[in-house]
Amino acid sequence: MATDLTAALDQHFGFTAFRGMQEEVIRHVMSGHHALVIMPTGEGKSLCYQLPALLGEGVALVVSPLIALMEDQVLALRGKGIAASCIHSLLSADERRDRLELALGGQLKILYITPERFRVGNFQERIRAIPISLLAVDEAHCVSQWGHDFRPDYSKLGIIRKALGSPTTLALTATATPAVQEDILSVLQIPDAQTYHTGIERPNLFLSVNEVDNEEQKVERILEVIEDIGGPGIIYHALIRDLRRTEDHLLRCGFKPLVYHGDLSASERKEQQSKFLASRDDLILATNAFGMGVEKADIRFILHYQVPRTLEDYYQEIGRAGRDGENAFCELLYHEPDVSIQREFTEWANPNQQFMQQLVDHIEGLGERLHAVDLQTLRETFLLKNRRDGRIETCLRLLRSAGCATGNLGLDFEWLRSPTTAEIAQWLPEDKRERNLRGLLEMVRYARANGCRKNVIHDYFGFPSIEEGCGSCDLDESPSEWMNQGSRRRPIPRGSNVSDEHHDEAEINRGDWIQIRGWGLCSIARVHREKKRVRVDVELARDLSMRSFDLARVKWRKVT
Repeated sequence: MATDLTAALDQHFGFTAFRGMQEEVIRHVMSGHHALVIMPTGEGKSLCYQLPALLGEGVALVVSPLIALMEDQVLALRGKGIAASCIHSLLSADERRDRLELALGGQLKILYITPERFRVGNFQERIRAIPISLLAVDEAHCVSQWGHDFRPDYSKLGIIRKALGSPTTLALTATATPAVQEDILSVLQIPDAQTYHTGIERPNLFLSVNEVDNEEQKVERILEVIEDIGGPGIIYHALIRDLRRTEDHLLRCGFKPLVYHGDLSASERKEQQSKFLASRDDLILATNAFGMGVEKADIRFILHYQVPRTLEDYYQEIGRAGRDGENAFCELLYHEPDVSIQREFTEWANPNQQFMQQLVDHIEGLGERLHAVDLQTLRETFLLKNRRDGRIETCLRLLRSAGCATGNLGLDFEWLRSPTTAEIAQWLPEDKRERNLRGLLEMVRYARANGCRKNVIHDYFGFPSIEEGCGSCDLDESPSEWMNQGSRRRPIPRGSNVSDEHHDEAEINRGDWIQIRGWGLCSIARVHREKKRVRVDVELARDLSMRSFDLARVKWRKVT
C-alpha cells in the first residue's frame, strides 16, 4: 500500500515523498478511522484529505469557512486534472444547482462547501443522496466557542455529520489548545478520533517584541525592518485608521504598500491579495482578515502594529512567514495602551444573554416595520455609535445559524421564530467573556516574558518546554545577529521620487525637501553648519510642526 500511495502522490500531485505525518494520517483515514490533524500552516494539511478523496469511492465533502479559500483550492486541484468544485452564496442558483448535479452524478471527487450552506433550502436533504467517502472539516477550530475564530454554523456540524450517515471524518487546523481540541472532538461527535499533532516549533521564525512608547517609534521600527530585512512582508493592524496612517507614512517615505482591510470592496481586496501573492518584494498592510488561504512561501517578515487578541491569533498569523524554510522575522510592536483596543473588541464580541434577549424582543416588536430597518438603524438603537462594536452582528449570526432568521437586514431579512431562553444560554455562556479576556492576558504575558518566548507559546499549547531556550527569539539572541545568519534580503522598492543614496550635507540648503526615517517628508527652514556638523530646522509635511535634526544622527535622503 505504501508503494501505491507514493505512486498516487506522484501521479496526482507531483511529489515523490510524503512530509511529516501525512502518510500516517492518510493511511488512518483510508482505513475508515476518524482523525484530528493539527499541523502548522503550509505543512500540507490539505493533502491529508485530497489524496484519500481521489483513491476512495464517492465524493469527499470539505467544509471550509472562506469562499476565497475554497475557490483557490478548487482552481489548484483542477489545474492538476482533479475533478473538484465548490458551492457557495456568491454563485447563481443555476451554478449551484449544476455543481450539485455533478456531485450527484458521480462526476466530482471533491466538493467544497461553507458550513452555512447546510441551512439553505433543501441542500442537506439533497446532499444525503451523494455517496460521501470522507467528511473533511477545514479550520476545525471554528467549531469551538473557546477558539479564536468561532463560527456558529460550525457548531452544528456534529448533528449534520450524523444526518449524513456518520461518514469517516477528518478535522484539520493549524492551532488548537488542549481545550479547543477536546471541543472539536465533542462537537463533531468523534470522541474516538486519533489526534495527530506535528508540534508548533518553527526554528526558522525569529520571535521578537519591541516595546515602544508612541506611534512615532512604531513607524521608526517599521522602516528599520523594511530596510534591514526586505520583503515580502506583512504589517498587521487592529484598526483600519492606524493602517491608513501607516500607509501615509510609508508613502511619504517613497514606498507604495498594498493594503487589505474591510473598507475595501471584495474586488479590491482580491486585487490587492493577488498582487501580493505574485510579488517578489512587496509589502502589504492588513487587518487580521488577511491571511487565511494566502499560499506564499517567501514572506520574510511579519510585524504586528498592535497586540493581537490571543496567542492563537498571533501564532496563526506569524505562521504565514518563512514557509520556504528560510529565516523570517516576526515582531510585535508592543504599546501597553493598545491592550485596551483588544479588550474593547473582546467586550463587543461577547454580547451577554440579556443583550440578545433585548435585541430579539426589539426585532419581534417591529412587526411590518422590520423590512425598513437596516443594520445601522439597529446599531444606533442599541449601541453608542462605535463602529467597532460588533455585538449586533454577533447576535444576528447566531440567530441565522439557529434558523431564527434568514437574509440580511435592509435587503431580504426574514424573521422566522424566537429563540428559547435555553438556546440563548447555550450560544452565550456566561464564562465565554472571561475566557476570552484570559486569552488576552496570555498575549500580554507573551509580550512581557522574561524567558524564552517560544516556551511561553509551548506552555500555552500544552507542549514541553525547550530546556535550553530556542535560540530564535529576542530573549535568547540578538535579532540583528540572527537575521544575518544566511537570510536572503530582497529590498522593497521605493517610488521614483526618492533618491536611494545619501547626499552630502553641503548640498542641503533652505527650501530643499528631505526624507527623514520615521518622520517622513520635511521642508528645510534653516541650515546650521558648525565645524563638521550640520543641523537643520525643518517643517514636517505630515502636521506642519517644526523640528530640529542633527543629520549625522538620523537616516535621511534628499528628495529630488
